[in-house]
Amino acid sequence: MEPTILIVKADSMVSIDEIASLVREAGFYPKEVISVKKIDSACFLTPGRIARLKQLVEGNSIKRICIYAELKPRQVTCLAKELKVDVIDKVMLILTIFQQHAGSKEALLQIEMARLKHELPLVREWIRRVKMGELPGFLSMGRYAVDVYYRHIKRRIAKISRELENLRARRIVEREKRRSAGYVHIAIVGYTNAGKTTLFNALTNLSKPTGDEMFTTLSTKSYAIRYCNTTFVLIDTVGFVREIPIDIIESFRAVLEEISSADAILLVIDGSKELERLFSEIDTSLRILRDIGALGKPMIVIINKIDLLDGIRIDEYRRSVEEYFGKHLVSLVDVVPLSALKKININTVKDSLCRYVQRNTMHS
Repeated sequence: MEPTILIVKADSMVSIDEIASLVREAGFYPKEVISVKKIDSACFLTPGRIARLKQLVEGNSIKRICIYAELKPRQVTCLAKELKVDVIDKVMLILTIFQQHAGSKEALLQIEMARLKHELPLVREWIRRVKMGELPGFLSMGRYAVDVYYRHIKRRIAKISRELENLRARRIVEREKRRSAGYVHIAIVGYTNAGKTTLFNALTNLSKPTGDEMFTTLSTKSYAIRYCNTTFVLIDTVGFVREIPIDIIESFRAVLEEISSADAILLVIDGSKELERLFSEIDTSLRILRDIGALGKPMIVIINKIDLLDGIRIDEYRRSVEEYFGKHLVSLVDVVPLSALKKININTVKDSLCRYVQRNTMHS
C-alpha cells in the first residue's frame, strides 16, 4: 500500500473508521490522520497547516495526500502547488475504489464519466493558472498540451454520454417487456457491505461475487424467481455510502433508475452493528432513496447478519427498527430478521414478498 496523509474535517471524525477503510480499499495506507476545523476558501488548509504538512510530506516521502472532502478546483491546484504532491479528494477516492470493482462495460463507462466530469473544472482551473504564469502546466504539460487535453475530455464525455444513453434505452425496453408480462420488480438496496448480494444469491440460488470490500457490486444484476404464483425480478444494486458525492450519483443514474422504477424495495441493513451506527446508515439509505424519488415505495426491511446476534438483541433491533420506520413516511410491509449467509428466515422474506403482492392486488 502506498503511504498517504489523510485529512478529515473535524465533524466527519465520527466516521473515521469507515473513512480509513475507504482509503485502504483505494490502495493507500494512512500514515497520519489530521483533523481540521478551519477551512480556507482558497487552499482548503490554512497557511499554518500547510507549512506543518510540508514537513510531514517531506519527512515521510509522501507522493499524494487524501482529503476526505469535496474540494473546489482552485483548492486542489493550490495544494498541489504548495505541497508538490498529488491531491485526491473524496470523489476521486471513491472512484478509485469503483474502478477496482468495475466488472461490466456500463460500470466502466459510468466511472470514466464521473472521473472526467470531476477532472474538467480542475483542468480549466489549471489552464487559467498556467496562462497567469502561476503554474508550469498541468501534470508538467505545456499550455498547448493542456488545451488539447481539455478538448479531448469534452469530446470523450459527449461520446460516453451517447453510449450510456443507448444502454439506458435498452434497459428501459427490457424492463417494460417484463412489466407487461406481469413481472414484479423488487430492488435490493442498502448501505455498502450490508449483504445485498448475499441476499440476492440466497433468494436466487446464484453465486454472484460477494466480499468484505466496499462496493463489490457496481452494476445491477437481475434475476427472476417464481413464488406464490408470481414472477419476481430481483435487482441487486450498488451500495450506498454516507455523503456520497453528487458527481457519482449522477454518473450512476441508469443504475439508480432501476431502483426508482421498481415496484417495491428490499432495504438490507447490517444487524451486526450497534444501533446508533445502524440508524445512521438507515438515514443515509433513506436520504438517497428520497433523492432519487423512491422513498414512497412499499418497503420490506431486512435486518441481516442475525447469526452474529443473540435472540434478545434480535428482538430489540426489530422493535427499534419498526418504531423508527413508523415515524418516517415509509410504506412498510414487514421487518424481517435474517441471516442471508446461512439462509436463516429466507422463506420469511419470500412470504413477505407474497404479502406485498396480495396487499397490492387488494388495493388495485
